[in-house]
Amino acid sequence: MVRKKLDARVRTLFRTCLRSNQRALLVLVGDHGKDQVPNLCQILRRESDPSKSDRVGKSDSVLWCYKKELGFSTHRKKRMEKVKRDKRRGLSKSGGGGGAAADEQADNFELFLTNADITWCYYKDSHRVLGTTHSVLVLQDFEALTPNLMARTVETVRGGGLVIFLLRTVTSLRQLYSMTMDVHSRYRTEGSGDVVPRFNERFILSLGDCRNCLVCDDELNVLPVSRKALRRLAKVETSSSEDDGDEDGGGGRNDEVVQRRTEDDVQLADLKETLRDTPHVGKLVELTKTLDQARAVLTFLEACADRDKFDEEASSPLGSRSSATTVSLTAPRGRGKSAALGLCLAGAVSFGFHSIAVTAPEPENLTSVFRFLVEGLKALKYQEHADYVLGYNYGASADGGGGGGGGGGRGDRGEKAGRDNVKCVVSVTVHSRGKRRQTVRYVRPRDAGGFAGAELVAIDEAAAIPLPVVRGLIRPDVKRKKGGVGGGAERRLAFLSSTVNGYEGTGRALSLKLIKELRDAGIRGRSGADAARAAGAAIAGAASKKGEAKVHERRWAAEAAAAKEGGAGGGSGSGAGPLRELDLSRPIRYAPGDPVEAWLNGLLCLDCDSFDFGGGSFGGNGKRDGRSRTDATKLRGGAPAPAECELYVVDRDALFSYHRLSESFLQKVWGLYTSAHYKNAPNDLQMLSDAPAHGIFVLLGPQAESAGDGGGGGGDGGDLLPDVLAVVQTSLEGKLSRKTVRAQLARGHRSAGDLIPWTMSQQFGDGNFAELSGARVVRVAVHPEVQGMGYGTRAMELLGRYYNGEMVGLGDDEDEGGGSGDEEETPSESSEGEEEEPASGGSGSGALLNREAPKPRKKLPPLLLPLTSVPAPRLDWIGTSFGLTKPLHDFWRTKAGMTMLYLRQTSNELTGEHSAIMIRALPRRSGWDDAWLPAFGVDARRRIGRLLGGPFRGMDASLAMSLLGDAAGGFRSWTKKVGADEDEADGKGRKADEAALREFEKRSGTRSAELASAELHYHLTPHDLQRLELYGRNLCDHHLISDLVSSLAQLYFNSRMGPDFRLSSVQAALLCGIGLQRKSVDDLTSELSLPINQALAMFNKAVKKMSLAFHNLLVEDERRGLLGGRDGDALRKAEANVRRVRDVVGQTLEEDVAEGAAVAVAALNQSEPKVGRSGAAGTRTTPEIDDPEIMKFALKGTDEEWAKALEGEDGGAVVKDGGTVQIKSTQMLKKSSQKRKAESAENVLDSVLKDDKKFKKKLKDDKKFKKEGKKKSKKTPRR
Repeated sequence: MVRKKLDARVRTLFRTCLRSNQRALLVLVGDHGKDQVPNLCQILRRESDPSKSDRVGKSDSVLWCYKKELGFSTHRKKRMEKVKRDKRRGLSKSGGGGGAAADEQADNFELFLTNADITWCYYKDSHRVLGTTHSVLVLQDFEALTPNLMARTVETVRGGGLVIFLLRTVTSLRQLYSMTMDVHSRYRTEGSGDVVPRFNERFILSLGDCRNCLVCDDELNVLPVSRKALRRLAKVETSSSEDDGDEDGGGGRNDEVVQRRTEDDVQLADLKETLRDTPHVGKLVELTKTLDQARAVLTFLEACADRDKFDEEASSPLGSRSSATTVSLTAPRGRGKSAALGLCLAGAVSFGFHSIAVTAPEPENLTSVFRFLVEGLKALKYQEHADYVLGYNYGASADGGGGGGGGGGRGDRGEKAGRDNVKCVVSVTVHSRGKRRQTVRYVRPRDAGGFAGAELVAIDEAAAIPLPVVRGLIRPDVKRKKGGVGGGAERRLAFLSSTVNGYEGTGRALSLKLIKELRDAGIRGRSGADAARAAGAAIAGAASKKGEAKVHERRWAAEAAAAKEGGAGGGSGSGAGPLRELDLSRPIRYAPGDPVEAWLNGLLCLDCDSFDFGGGSFGGNGKRDGRSRTDATKLRGGAPAPAECELYVVDRDALFSYHRLSESFLQKVWGLYTSAHYKNAPNDLQMLSDAPAHGIFVLLGPQAESAGDGGGGGGDGGDLLPDVLAVVQTSLEGKLSRKTVRAQLARGHRSAGDLIPWTMSQQFGDGNFAELSGARVVRVAVHPEVQGMGYGTRAMELLGRYYNGEMVGLGDDEDEGGGSGDEEETPSESSEGEEEEPASGGSGSGALLNREAPKPRKKLPPLLLPLTSVPAPRLDWIGTSFGLTKPLHDFWRTKAGMTMLYLRQTSNELTGEHSAIMIRALPRRSGWDDAWLPAFGVDARRRIGRLLGGPFRGMDASLAMSLLGDAAGGFRSWTKKVGADEDEADGKGRKADEAALREFEKRSGTRSAELASAELHYHLTPHDLQRLELYGRNLCDHHLISDLVSSLAQLYFNSRMGPDFRLSSVQAALLCGIGLQRKSVDDLTSELSLPINQALAMFNKAVKKMSLAFHNLLVEDERRGLLGGRDGDALRKAEANVRRVRDVVGQTLEEDVAEGAAVAVAALNQSEPKVGRSGAAGTRTTPEIDDPEIMKFALKGTDEEWAKALEGEDGGAVVKDGGTVQIKSTQMLKKSSQKRKAESAENVLDSVLKDDKKFKKKLKDDKKFKKEGKKKSKKTPRR
């Protein structure tokens, strides 16, 4: 191999980056690129001057990241054995003309592996490098690289360092456009199309705009890709050519430049001079590098010094009652957060903290923290081994001697103990000063017992720790006892350090959720309330006539002024409130305005947050890295009416084409994502660009068309882009074959993608659902300035109409849409022609690489298209998956009309939220029956109700009630009886109800939603009902019915109490919390902010109302049983017979009786009575009737006798109780009087005596029966 002269531009790039403290980016194309890594490291070492190193612990460390296989061994003995084995087999490369050069190259690489400080890291273990700093970074397997990996690893390189990308041999860089990445396997689904690697094209095109980037082949020949870097290096070489020729090899000293001191540098120097003689503080501030870092260290140390003052205030009756003080430090990567945290821990040791716990995702993340902790202790005149001892995670312990610690000697320091056990400092024990031993130790985040008793908790890289864990560490619930006096929360000082953007979007979760929660949940408000209480108590007045002195008015005014002052002063970073927020903006690891940082932020859209959330930790200063904040996402057109806004489809080919306007629009869209949503990661950008099933929609105002030309992306006119009010990202899922579904479900796992179809098929055991096609809403982001104004609802409404087929355009629009596809084919064909043309002239594969300079495509489809011009797919459902919170659930349920079908039992590790799936069936379906939706909904609600006492026990009662829906009418339309509406004209709707009822019966096991009396006895016994009645009448305590509340809650929230039975919201919340979630009354009173007596009163009313409903149900059942048998069959049969007879007979029985009576009356009126003279004038005689049977009933007696009887005289008339008058003859009266006279007194006496004997005998028998009963009860033994 012939030696070649190195291109001077490579050396010039290294020299320039070292002078300006910036990083260099080098892309090596070729299979032998790794052989050039030792040469590049040697060149970088020669160009650097160690005398200029003033950073702590600077070393030429190398971080080498790869996928699985390196292609060589990192173990020295194994490499030597392989060389010897190859020589014995004759496989050594020493033969031939180039053997010496090959051996020299092999020896060079061998020396590099042996002497260099190399950290080997798998891509899957890249989270271990957080918080570390290296000089050189090597990223080997490009096909396994993801945006998350790039953002994690690139930011670990210090200023003057080198980032190397290793690519395989290609004939043209355009081949990388279609290169298949490993992550693409997760984007492919059965129902989607082919993956289009748009991210790779944008990555290659972005290299040309990086000022410190060079693209070379594996022989270090510079390729004409990096246009800006080549132009800048040409100017640098021209200006420095004379200086390089004066002194050979003197680039180190001649390259020194005098850097201009900024205003921050002057202020930092003055601050250090002012604090030089301050104990514990001056020495630590001397180690800081920027003004922001110095202020952060001072704030940390001020919080440590104020600990005793906070304890005194907490012990006083008018002092602050907050249980924890938190100092939050947030900043982008490379700003010195870990260094500031280490220095403040050294200050905490000097202030007398005895127990300090430090946590991070991995022990390796705390390398910088412990390094600067040791440097701070040394600055405070602590000596290792004499004053403190270091402890490592393996090898020598903190108490064992050695301090250098590993299992082997110092000669094996390059050999690690495995990727799962990397040697690093995990504890510092100080034992020389003070009476008690002081410890600073690492504790894993989930080890809650390790934080017990810690006076100070420091959390580094908090964005990578689950949010519930961080929340628990900041606000502990541990109780303490001090000096025999009980009570109070444990005093704990918490230091929080995190990245708000960069390697992951989890920093947004920390800022949008936790820090905002600490700011708004009342911690500072409670301090204001304490100040107001103290101000009010300071005003004293006379014991009498307070109204004249206006004592109360003065106290109210003083409390209001103190609360207002406390609320206004609580937001400052230097305030003494329980929450202090800090922000670091100037980088320390590299110079401000580093081109590699700007390139990475632009490529991955990492610096798009341009909103100030209430003066939060980021965005409040208005500037970042010396640059003014972008106004790209500010609303210029105001807030139009939501009804006037329209939804547009964004073409992804144009969005990721790397044109100027397309990039501006992408930054605006992603800035909206970052500002309005907390779950963002760089990988989401690649998924949006490459996944074939994903799509993006934007909601624009009515002035969008007049704001500027949004199409094409290649025009130079019209820089104004329309205001983006909302962004909706969707993913088409489903449409799986039945064979695939059965095979996957039989094996118990599922393929990547199609989240909702696979989840529903597994949860409900119905493989037919996966055959349906639908759209999943991945996320909805609304502009923060117009949130809560209806734009999200408008976007979901238009999206539902679009997928439902209601957005129909004209024929011209369809032709335009089809023509745009033809235009999209044109640039690819022209690009292929450009590739083949130079290659045909042919002098090897490197000819094209040395000539081509990829540029963005010129012909592109329009960037924004209206919904009417894009054909909509035929879908059966539209759904979403999100982390469950009450506002989000209310939005998707009420605004989008979706139904909860699934709630994951395990919470998300990042946010602590349970993942939920909600679906809405589309009316214009593609031929499938949608009876599954009510059935799945009822089944899901029953499952959630049963799990509220287990995995969902910690859920708020209000959110649990929202999940269970309207208990009386939530599913009433699905469970109604078929045929209730006789006048229903729509046969299709009736068939749909029948199908839904069948599915509902299959899922719920019953056709009726109302509870029957027979079923009531399965839930409650008669004694249980008696207990409920006693509690409803306030005759017993609520503990007597605590075992019945679960059954009551199940009956109510399963809609078994009938459509007319309802409880108030507070009553339902108490019933849900006590009955389903098994919470105590005390927990619910604090959760619902109710006094305990009021909560118990509302609970009593709910139970009493349900007890009355059960009583009415039993009474109604008994009434029906008495009328028609216990089962009610007799009553139903009698009613059926009556209806049948009523239909057969011409007239009813009442009508027949009335008609007969009318005929009889008419016949009597026609017959004239005969009047005779029987010795008295006017005496009435009976008519003559031929029928002797009727004459038996003829009335007897004269008119005079009837008159006397009616007048009540003694005429022999007897008036009975019913008003009937009876006249007896004279002879009968005489006989009866004679009988009464004949009755003697003796007969009457005998009858009385007989009655008395019977009565005495009865009493005697009763006494005898009682005695026998008592004897039997005594003989019966007790159990």
